[in-house]
Amino acid sequence: KRGLLFKEAKFIETLAVANTVVFDKTGTLTNGELNVVKASILDENIYKLNLLYSILNASTHPVSTSIKKYLLSIYDLEIKKLTDVKNIEAKGMSAVYTNVDGRAFKLLGGNIELLKQNDIHYEFDSDKTVYLFTINKEVIATFELEDEIKDNSKELISYLQKHNIEVTMLTGDNENVAFNIAKQLNIKNYFSSQTPVSKAEYIKKLKSEDKVVVMVGDGVNDSVALSNADVAIAMGNSADVSLAVSDIVLLNSSLKSLKDAFIISSRTYKFIKQNLYLSLIYNAVTIPLAMAGYVIPLVAALSMSLSSLMVVL
Repeated sequence: KRGLLFKEAKFIETLAVANTVVFDKTGTLTNGELNVVKASILDENIYKLNLLYSILNASTHPVSTSIKKYLLSIYDLEIKKLTDVKNIEAKGMSAVYTNVDGRAFKLLGGNIELLKQNDIHYEFDSDKTVYLFTINKEVIATFELEDEIKDNSKELISYLQKHNIEVTMLTGDNENVAFNIAKQLNIKNYFSSQTPVSKAEYIKKLKSEDKVVVMVGDGVNDSVALSNADVAIAMGNSADVSLAVSDIVLLNSSLKSLKDAFIISSRTYKFIKQNLYLSLIYNAVTIPLAMAGYVIPLVAALSMSLSSLMVVL
């Protein structure tokens, strides 16, 4: 009813005693539906724009998908055959295009760190998600994209903080983007430019400090971190690998469901402890009476069944 799937009952109990929650940003705290808010096409040669479209088409990342949609609304583009297509973690993609004359063009599409890594010095400062496209080290186009914060994000973060649960945000985006989202959500602890490996290492570090860690993510790049957490929570629209390693699935991808998960777990844990106390007190009183002969076996058997029934009720 609340859009929650607990794969095992034990995760209800673990979630109730969690003291640290780590969030991915894109698609988890934000909608993951990036919109191009500013675009600078420095060279409108359709041949070069086709190469941009081709490298975007080779990726399923939300940034690539959004820019591709934006370009198709303006230009009539076609896909060119690329070779040596590589995904560079938390930075972007590279590829090679060879024309009919046998001339090779190296393509790069990604953030400013990717350009620096390839000795391309280009000044570009923005508090948005940035995508730059180059051909043979020449910048052809730049894009700035923005993502909206999900409904109930602020409410969820506030709820966790009120219950003394430490909140951290990890993102592959740059420092400016991370700071902007963290500020809006009042998250003090955040880390930018994170790779799948660094996310997983951070989870391991928290666990080495004896913290009960919950990781919430939605993409392929979160799967390693999710598999290292005490409780892994994935959005219902997550990549298959993320769903496979998760312990709890938010079927409707709503953060209200995640808040409900914490509330349900907390209440369930209280009931478990309450029932344990009741049964301990009950047995502490009735067993000595039975041993002393004040309770006949028939009454003892009936009262034992009644006590179990009371706990269930």
